[in-house]
Amino acid sequence: MATYDGAAFVEEQLRTILDQDGVDVRVVVSDDGSTDGTLGVVEAMDDPRIVVLPPLRSGSASANFLRLVRDADVAGATAVAFADQDDRWHRDRLARQLALIARHDVDAVSSSVTAFWTRADGSERTDYVGKSDPQTQLDFLLESAGPGCTFVLTAAAFTMVREVVRSHPLVDARVPHDWTVYAIARATGRRWRIDPEPTLDYRQHGGNVTGANRGLGAVLTRVRRLANGDYRSQCAAVARLAASLAQPPLQQRLERVAPLFERSDRGSRAALRRLAPELRREPSERRLLSIALALGLW
Repeated sequence: MATYDGAAFVEEQLRTILDQDGVDVRVVVSDDGSTDGTLGVVEAMDDPRIVVLPPLRSGSASANFLRLVRDADVAGATAVAFADQDDRWHRDRLARQLALIARHDVDAVSSSVTAFWTRADGSERTDYVGKSDPQTQLDFLLESAGPGCTFVLTAAAFTMVREVVRSHPLVDARVPHDWTVYAIARATGRRWRIDPEPTLDYRQHGGNVTGANRGLGAVLTRVRRLANGDYRSQCAAVARLAASLAQPPLQQRLERVAPLFERSDRGSRAALRRLAPELRREPSERRLLSIALALGLW
């Protein structure tokens, strides 16, 4: 669990993790210099299953999670899950996801979520956020497998990801950590399943790093993101990393695709537009990408 100024929510979240049905849990926390008493809340729970790493200022949620990937003690674990500081896990989250890993013989799983907003009167509004559109061959070049807070990796898959994060020169901390993890897993041939059943309540508030992407505002944000050179450079970084990790024939294909993100000429945009059905899972996102490329916005 990566924390930063989450004192208002972190105890509730930790209790939903520690109260998981049918599994033994250890929680490793990395705090990114909170000033609101977050660590005090965590330590006051006084639970031996919670381990707090030595303080280290990472500067972003993604960098903080990558620090956890590098440094968290996971010895003896069957699987490793990622946790945000402000959600609420369903009590059967880990049992369900571990069963899916075993049933489908995959290396990692993620899931859809139930987004929720707390109104001024204390009541809640909820919305199902589906993330389980069928995976495509190259979706990992442009997106994660849904929110990272739903990820569960087998110990073997996590060890492989850890080795890459610790030592590979092309791992870029500017890329969201969940996207990096998904790309590493897919590029190296690991099998990943996205469950349509929500496994947690995904809290929405003003401090979300990544939210539920609902409404016109979210659409405009995605359009601006497509037009932003930072996102394209992140795609290029992911593609270069993935190409360096993949085996033939995927490796050769990624080596051809990666330079397309580094150029904005008409030919590169046309080539990416042809690849749009393979680059995004959700049909509406494919259309948005195709339009942005056709108009020269990306």
